[in-house]
Amino acid sequence: MSMTATETRLTGKHILIILLSAFAVIGAVNAAFVYLAVSTGPGEEKGASYEVGLRYNNILSEERTQNALQWRHETQIRQGERLRVVITTSAGEPVAGLAVTGNFGRPASDNDDRSLAFKEADAGVYEAALGQIRPGSWVMTFTAEKARLGSETATYHVKERLWLSPAH
Repeated sequence: MSMTATETRLTGKHILIILLSAFAVIGAVNAAFVYLAVSTGPGEEKGASYEVGLRYNNILSEERTQNALQWRHETQIRQGERLRVVITTSAGEPVAGLAVTGNFGRPASDNDDRSLAFKEADAGVYEAALGQIRPGSWVMTFTAEKARLGSETATYHVKERLWLSPAH
C-alpha cells in the first residue's frame, strides 16, 4: 500500500495574503506606538519647552553674567537634617549678604519636593532645614541674589545632583 502525499503549491494568492498580513502587523504595532506616545506624558522636566527655546538667547546671556561673577559653591548635608551651602569668590573670599532660595527633591518625582529657606549662618555660609530625608538620589536647586548699586542684580543659579548614603 502506498500513500500519496498531497502537494501544496505556493500561489500568488498565498503570497498576497502573506504580504498583507505582514503589513497589517507592522501597521498595528506602529499604531500602538503612536497611541502610547500621544497618550502618555511628554517626558519633559518642564512642560514649557517651546517657551524655554524662545528664551534660549536670554539663558545664554544669564550664563555669561553668572560666569563673570566667578563665584563658587560647596554643598554639605549636616547632621542629616540641614543643608549648608558655602559661596565664595574665585579668590576664596566669602560672598556675604545674599538672598538665597531653593528647592530640594527627587529627580524623577515631585512627591518629596520641598522649598528651602536659607539663612546666612556666617559670612558666605547659608543653611536651610531639610527635615528627615531618606537615602538616595536628590536634586538641589538654589538661586543666590545680591543687589548691586548702579547695575543689575548679581544672580548665581545652581542645579546639583546629590547622593545620600544610608547612615550606618
